[in-house]
Amino acid sequence: MNFDFSEDQKFLAGEARKFLEAESAIPVVREVLNDESKAYSEGLWKKIAEMGWLGTAIPEEQGGLGLGMLEMCVLAEEMGRVLAPVPFSSTAYFLTEAVKLAGSDKQKNDILPRIVAGEIIGCYAASEGPGHPDPAHLSTEFDGKTLSGTKIPVTDGG
Repeated sequence: MNFDFSEDQKFLAGEARKFLEAESAIPVVREVLNDESKAYSEGLWKKIAEMGWLGTAIPEEQGGLGLGMLEMCVLAEEMGRVLAPVPFSSTAYFLTEAVKLAGSDKQKNDILPRIVAGEIIGCYAASEGPGHPDPAHLSTEFDGKTLSGTKIPVTDGG
């Protein structure tokens, strides 16, 4: 069994590495880390959207590249290598897969192109802060459209 990347995947990784080394240098990372009002680098996010990377695993009919999870992981690995301060995995993987798997056709056609354009940021609340409260004792309200409650932390929640 061959676990090597294909030539296309190697090319994608190389191009991503060059781009990210130039666009996500340490000063960009520090700028986000040192400014509490910034959750991510908006400039870098816009450039990543323009390159189509947010739509790596989104079907072409919804404006994406129609590639697979491995290509998305190649990009995520390169972003992790330079500590790119963007919510890539939260958006390009978690949100995208949730919409693809559970969304109606209307939701897919509305949300997926907006993910590709960088207009929607994904976030997730899968971990707990200090104390790890018992989920049975968490207080939430749902009015049919909006889920409200307290959750700390919310990864890439801004």
